[in-house]
Amino acid sequence: MKKAALLLIVLMLGVALASGCIGSKTAQTSSSSPAVTSSAPAVSESTNSQASFSETSTTAAKTPSYPITVTDFANRKVTIMKEPRRIVSLAPSITETLYFLGALDRVVGVTQFDDYPPNVKEGRTIVGGFGSPNIEVIASLKPDLIIATSMDMRYLNQLQQIAPVIVIDPKNIDEIYTSIELLGKVLGDEVRAEKVVSEMKAKISEISSRVKGLPEPGVFYIVWNNPLMTAGANTFINDLIRLAGGRNIFSDIKGWKSVSMEQVLARNPGIIILTPHCGMSVSDVYKSELSKTDAAKHGRVIMIENENVLVRPSPRIVEGLEELAKAIHPEAFGGKYPLTVTDFEGRKVTIKSEPRRIVSLAPSITETLFYIGAGDRVVGVTTFDDYPPQVKNITKIGGFSNPNIEVIASLRPDLIIGTSMHLRYLNQLQQIAPVIIVDPKNLEGIYRQIELLGEVTNRGEYARSVVDHMKAKVQEITSMVRNQTRPKVLFITWWNPVYVPGNGTFQGQLIELAGGRNIFSDLKGWAQVNMEQILARNPDIIILSAHAGISAEDLCRTELVRTNAVKNGRVFTIADDNVIPRPGPRIVEGLEELAEFIHPDIFKYRFQPLKCNATSQPSG
Repeated sequence: MKKAALLLIVLMLGVALASGCIGSKTAQTSSSSPAVTSSAPAVSESTNSQASFSETSTTAAKTPSYPITVTDFANRKVTIMKEPRRIVSLAPSITETLYFLGALDRVVGVTQFDDYPPNVKEGRTIVGGFGSPNIEVIASLKPDLIIATSMDMRYLNQLQQIAPVIVIDPKNIDEIYTSIELLGKVLGDEVRAEKVVSEMKAKISEISSRVKGLPEPGVFYIVWNNPLMTAGANTFINDLIRLAGGRNIFSDIKGWKSVSMEQVLARNPGIIILTPHCGMSVSDVYKSELSKTDAAKHGRVIMIENENVLVRPSPRIVEGLEELAKAIHPEAFGGKYPLTVTDFEGRKVTIKSEPRRIVSLAPSITETLFYIGAGDRVVGVTTFDDYPPQVKNITKIGGFSNPNIEVIASLRPDLIIGTSMHLRYLNQLQQIAPVIIVDPKNLEGIYRQIELLGEVTNRGEYARSVVDHMKAKVQEITSMVRNQTRPKVLFITWWNPVYVPGNGTFQGQLIELAGGRNIFSDLKGWAQVNMEQILARNPDIIILSAHAGISAEDLCRTELVRTNAVKNGRVFTIADDNVIPRPGPRIVEGLEELAEFIHPDIFKYRFQPLKCNATSQPSG
């Protein structure tokens, strides 16, 4: 699974590159800004205009006059003899810009990575990937204009034999404006281009005004994990961080650069921004040296799921700015309080103001709060809380089933979040602060829990991002096992007596999603079973809880040696029991591990088969 995941990450980095995430310099690319024949309006971040950004606004176009000559981003003089009617776009960001300019109907060819607007590929020919265009396919489309990026420069001579080529390669926000104006001139519709730019500036001004005057926390934006790469000065990511009210901790370096862990720790970011294809998850941050940063300590590690609005230099970059601003300054985009929600017990709970001091009565709740960027609000946790590691410094309020009411009251919380296990304490807890009860029974319930906690903490955007990330991971795994044979699986949570998960448990659901067949799915909840029942159902795979009270080798001295699982050495032990039974974001990691156990060939998982010596086997 690890190799497959790495391959996917490398592929998706190509998508980020295609989107304009990392600019590539070539010998033919000039650093000088492109010149447009007509004068461009002055760039101003504080332009007062309408706040909304219209994707489909229309304007009366000027009568185009051809031929025209423009200077592109590679400092090339390009002459367009007539109005382009058949355009090939070699990057998703270019296609998006053409859409906003009302010229999508002229586009006949796009890359395999184009995905916006929805159904953009329908009726259009795929001309290859980013940086690897298919010259023959492009030629067959008989285009009268090809729009490329600096990544296509090595193909420039071939492309120029087909049609005029314009190179678009904006490095920052100002150059994104310039690219739109350049394309507006090429298309013969400068008025519409000016309107798109004006709307972008107005939206950027509106967002920036919300965060003006607020503290500027240090932000570390992770472009890539290995090597650790970030965005420095002269990148639109750097511009977005500044406009969103943050301080890029690497604004003193230029471009897209690799940095060391020592450099990051020395600059100690207060916020870490991740995207799905940067090669690092929220969990990875807490497992790495980055867990030493203030960002991790205070639960300000944010995954922005819709990364295309951040990394593609098109008009949609204003959406990326808004997401980034909400991550850095959620208080500036405050939720609507008083807020009334319905919890898992069907109780109507009213929260008067945004919670600042939260007591969590379960480890899964604490993990969820940290994942959605609200970890800095947690002032009390149980003695069983151990993830992320930073919770060790938070006040302990007792055990999971027996919280200390006096300690909780002393923390002066404005919100308490518990489970159905805490209903017997509900009257006492409600005297202290509003109480939300969560009690998920399956993945859908976990998704609902995350979104509910996001709503009450004003972290809805990031709660949805966490859920989207989880769903994507589940979809990836289930699609890989969908057409595979489903082996019979026995999951042992405790050995003496033997307890197994049945229907209505997380383990039972995860076994099915991972491509297995839970041999005790006909039982409900956590069920006690005997050896005769297990042998009669003869599992192909046995999975042991890490705390089951028995090891894989110990099974060799039991009657389970008669099962196909032990005979074939297919016995596995869960690495971290807390990942699977805790109804939080990390449960997808448990799903991945189960899938590797059940279908090792599909996930390229190498394991050491269990081997039982004849002398260790039970007699008879």
